[in-house]
Amino acid sequence: MNENVAQILNILMEKMSDEETPGKEELIQYLLDKGYPLEDIDAAFQLIFSQNNQQVIDLTPLAGIELSSKRRRIITNEERSQFTKTAYGVLVRLQNTGIFDLQKWEYLFITLFNEQETPIDCGALWEGLQKVLNEDELAILARSVPEFAPFMGDSDHYIN
Repeated sequence: MNENVAQILNILMEKMSDEETPGKEELIQYLLDKGYPLEDIDAAFQLIFSQNNQQVIDLTPLAGIELSSKRRRIITNEERSQFTKTAYGVLVRLQNTGIFDLQKWEYLFITLFNEQETPIDCGALWEGLQKVLNEDELAILARSVPEFAPFMGDSDHYIN
């Protein structure tokens, strides 16, 4: 590994641990602006994300099958980099709610990555959840996840 790639890896790790994780395109532009060649940037990204080897999974065979609620979806490093630090923390906490089965998790991720700009913040996460969960499930999350409070509106406040 050449020195540029090592420096880029350090910059990427620092940027990805920030409160507001920039998207992949922003990271690439930042590194280009710093004067790093595109070949070295590509090599650094491959080192970080090559172990993920993401594959498209066809969920059709799972339709109608009761999946164990004890199973957890693993969030890859590349997926993690698409979320702000706060939204990622909420996502991890959501795994413990018992509301999600594996099909809902996959649908949430498909929705988020296809319809939202990156980095995905709590507002975008809430929008994705509204497409995946029913009203009762959303009500539970609205009461138990303080990060979603700004997106609730004033529906609980009435004027007498």
